[in-house]
Order: sequence, then structure tokens, then C-alpha cells
Amino acid sequence: MKPTTRLLSAVAHPVVRAWAPLARRGALTLVGWHRIGDADDGLTTRLEDFRRHLDVLDRWGATVLPLPEAHRRLVAGDLPERAVALTFDDGYASVLELAWPELVARGLPATLFAVSGYLDGRGRFPWDEKLPAGCDLARLVTGEQLLAAAGEGLDVGSHTVTHRWLPRLAEHEVADELTRSRAQLEDLLGRPVTSFAYPMGGWTPRIRDQVEAAGYEAAITCDRGRNRPGHDLVALRRAFAFDRPDDVRRQLDGAFTWVRPLEDRRRLQEPRW
Repeated sequence: MKPTTRLLSAVAHPVVRAWAPLARRGALTLVGWHRIGDADDGLTTRLEDFRRHLDVLDRWGATVLPLPEAHRRLVAGDLPERAVALTFDDGYASVLELAWPELVARGLPATLFAVSGYLDGRGRFPWDEKLPAGCDLARLVTGEQLLAAAGEGLDVGSHTVTHRWLPRLAEHEVADELTRSRAQLEDLLGRPVTSFAYPMGGWTPRIRDQVEAAGYEAAITCDRGRNRPGHDLVALRRAFAFDRPDDVRRQLDGAFTWVRPLEDRRRLQEPRW
């Protein structure tokens, strides 16, 4: 996280906390991670930090709900106060090997958004090509591992087939990414896959409509902020928790929401690595 962003959130935090009880009433907060490991690369969370993040959720009084239940209750308008759902993007092996056991031990549900074309255990994402061969950080889950974790209660959503930047693709290519990934995951898991996460947070109103047409009940962006009753279920807001525990607390209280206009512009710019 950039120092300026952290500083401004610290300044805003006392003000945000003053009206937080009203702001979070009936709202859903989504928190996300990517992978667990020993690195400072903006994508990786150390295991001890992840445990501290979960401790923050506990001290904050979060009611952690499975994502399918959370979005159903968001529609119904009967969410508990401080409702939270936990998510992981991409399908890194470290999530199942390190984060998931920690969540199971604490009785916390989570959703992993898997990239269906990378479940053979051999590929790595383009941004990980610079890592040394055999680097554990780049290792992805296999279909067998994902199926086993789903049997233990892990919820699985779609993150497309190839993790390409959707705003760059033609309409028929977006449709293929959406429908084929869902079909592949459902064939593997033997159950419906009803949620989706936009790769790298890239989405437009046109893509949003295609996600809905593909039959997904909920879709997750990377736009920060809470989700209130009536919010678009195919463009749910979420904050990632890469950083220090005090940053996570500020995320929960809404102290980073001021950066959302910047993120609204960024979601139209293809990431570079």
C-alpha cells in the first residue's frame, strides 16, 4: 500500500468510526486475499499477518457468512450487523495449504475464485513468470485439490478460463470465458457455480450484463466499499487485505472508501507486469 494512502486513511479513520455504526447497518463487507507466503509484492500475505487479519475480524465483531448466504441475505435485507464474507482470487496452492486450514480451525467459511484453465498443476500466471522456476509462491491448486477442499466446505466461484483482462476482449471472447469456466468448474465439482470475480477488477457495464446473462447470481469487483440492500449483485464491492492488521480494521470501518473514484478509473486500465 502506498504511504500516502495509508496516511490519509489514518486521518479519516476517527471521523469514519464516528458514523460507522449507522453506515454498516444492514451492509455487507467483502474482504479478499490472493496468496499466502513470505514476500512483499503487493499480492502475497504472510501467514502470521493473515492470522492477525482474522483476529481483527474477531475483535471487530464480524459475523462471517458464506458468500452465497451473504448475497441472499443482502437481497432479503436481513443481514446481521458487521456482516462479512471472505474471498480468495486466482487459486494459489498456498490458500488451500495455509489459509484454508486456519479458516477451518476457526470455523470460518470462504470462497475461492478459481481460474479453470489453470487447474492442471503445470501452468503459472503471466505476472509470475519472473519468479524462479519451482517458486512456491507461483504454484496453483490442481483440480483434485480444489475438489477435496470443496468437500470440506470451501465455496468455489469462477474467475474465468484464462484470467485475461476482460475489457480488452471481444464480446464473444468474454462470453466464452464466462460460460466455459463455469461449465468446467461445475463438471469438476458436481455442483452449481453461481459466483464470479472479475479478473484484476476489470469490468464495464457491457461485461457486467454478460456476467448476468451467463447465469451468475453474484459477481465481485475490486471497488472498495460496503454493499447495501439494493446494490447491484453483479458488481459487488470488495477490499483486499494485503497489508497490516490496522489497515484491515480501517478497511472494515470504511476509511479507504475515499479512494474508490480512483479505482473506478483504474478498472478501465489494463494492468502491466
